[in-house]
Amino acid sequence: MISTTDVTPGAKPSESPVFDYEAKTWGGHAVGVSPRYLGALRLRYCLADLAHARGTVLEVGCGAGAMARAIKRGRPDLQVVGCDISQKAIALARQDPQGVSFEVGDAYGLPYKDGNFGAVVMFDVLEHLDEPGRLVREVARVLSPGGLFHLFVPCEGELHTIHGILARLGWRAKEKYGGHIQRLTARDVLLEFERAGLEVLRRRWSGHLINQIVDAAYFTALDIRGQNVATSIEGYLASARRSARSLAVDFAKSTVAIVSYLESAPVPWLPGMGIHITGRKARHP
Repeated sequence: MISTTDVTPGAKPSESPVFDYEAKTWGGHAVGVSPRYLGALRLRYCLADLAHARGTVLEVGCGAGAMARAIKRGRPDLQVVGCDISQKAIALARQDPQGVSFEVGDAYGLPYKDGNFGAVVMFDVLEHLDEPGRLVREVARVLSPGGLFHLFVPCEGELHTIHGILARLGWRAKEKYGGHIQRLTARDVLLEFERAGLEVLRRRWSGHLINQIVDAAYFTALDIRGQNVATSIEGYLASARRSARSLAVDFAKSTVAIVSYLESAPVPWLPGMGIHITGRKARHP
């Protein structure tokens, strides 16, 4: 995952803050297909679309490795590699690799040979980048012919989302406290697939009404507070001692995760806040 640090309130999109990827890490907690995990639907769709993948799979922007480890558990036959720009995140990931190889690397210049991977996966990365299309083209470069690219990206520029409506009213909380410097639409992402020569095989949506309300409320609360938090909610729970407070936070998190899962899983065709896309590199030039 791309990590963030505190930013200057009031920054405009053209004045995108610079995030310190060593100041905060994401992805150190467990992820599973149980609906009580916030990343459950992302993992489920990823594993489904990689059902016929073989060889080596790369996760770009892996953070401390939660999703890479979950993919390895779901597909122990695959070689899984996680890559992130944060040295701190990779160091944490290497403390408990669970069969995954973790490496430091820049998304704009992935440290791998052309055609090196049978599949590449990516979650919540493009919205953090000044040039998202540049990364999509890098992914196409390292994919083998016929290789698969599966990603999830928030489409917070869509007018059908709460975030898209709020952004048009001047809301910048997620940019300031989540590092989302891009407000992408599905059309934006699909266009980058086309430019990179990737054929779109499947698309699904998630992040519908309740998920959007909770997410927008959370970042609005941070904006009102005027200060970022040190970690994600699941990261906090992974390291917190068992107490009344941690149990309450865990209950609230699990409730939101289950409701978000149940409202999105039956309607993958209905546009929501996030889109899951799987594409394929041509087998022949």
